[in-house]
Amino acid sequence: MDNEINKVRLVLFGFVKVLQCELFGLVVFLFFWAVSVALGLLGNVIFGLVGILTLVCIMADYGLKQGEKAHSKVTLRGAKPCRNFGLIIGLFAMIPSYITIVVLALSKGGIIGNFLPAFKLLNACFFPVIDLVAHTADINQMDSRAFILFVVLPLFYPFSTWLSFKWGYDQVDLKTKVMYKNK
Repeated sequence: MDNEINKVRLVLFGFVKVLQCELFGLVVFLFFWAVSVALGLLGNVIFGLVGILTLVCIMADYGLKQGEKAHSKVTLRGAKPCRNFGLIIGLFAMIPSYITIVVLALSKGGIIGNFLPAFKLLNACFFPVIDLVAHTADINQMDSRAFILFVVLPLFYPFSTWLSFKWGYDQVDLKTKVMYKNK
């Protein structure tokens, strides 16, 4: 059993990392909320980038470490190769965001009550970016075209885990690549 990669465990811990992203997203949200009046649109942009980069860093760190472990199990213990499994981890990690988008669509359609405030908090990493297109807490004042942005934002989960898992699996040394040019 030690020579197998426990993919279910990797995906489940990916969900734990999503919770970690949301926790850090709440911290970003609190700082954003504290300075949003003073900074205005610039605050949305700055804290939006901070929220997205927080998500990318947490998920990339997880993907990189798990990719390195998977590579070791494949090369040393003969486990089945899984170079692109980071994409699967990321796809599962974005499921909670898409569930909230579906509930928000039901809210926008009038099927359920106003879900927009809860949607913003449940997607705390993206709160400043969401606030750009849905500034009020009223779902009826939100433009339906905002759903385009809401569908794109969770794609940072699979992108960051896929790329970082692949780099970890391929034993790419990022410090060397950043500090020294490849010749």
